[in-house]
Amino acid sequence: MAQRGFDVIPTDGSPEMAREAAIRLGRPVEVLLFGDLDAVAAYDGIWASACLSHVPARALGRVIGLIQLALRPGGLFYASYRAGAGESRDARGRHYTALDERRARLLYQDWAETRFENSAGGGGVDWLHVFAIPR
Repeated sequence: MAQRGFDVIPTDGSPEMAREAAIRLGRPVEVLLFGDLDAVAAYDGIWASACLSHVPARALGRVIGLIQLALRPGGLFYASYRAGAGESRDARGRHYTALDERRARLLYQDWAETRFENSAGGGGVDWLHVFAIPR
């Protein structure tokens, strides 16, 4: 995105991943969990590819609300989730919340526009993609 001229503020919730990303990008990467987002109308877009799958189901609605507040009117939001329902942990202990379209529609019901797409992924993981614009 930065190579295409966008003013990007890279973040990651993991300090280790932020350090690695900073090396690869050649610029600082802030450590920030979506649940700690406190911006209001600060961003034209937010890209959350496979990030929100790590948010516990009970906190997902609050986090999505924080993201909506952080976007400027007409801003664009993208998120991808493991498709399905329920919560699990992988062999490394990482938490995953799967999301199906029915639940996603409920979580994003206060947004001005939404679009949902499903795709098959590698390793047997299917994905739900959410494209949304805030009110």
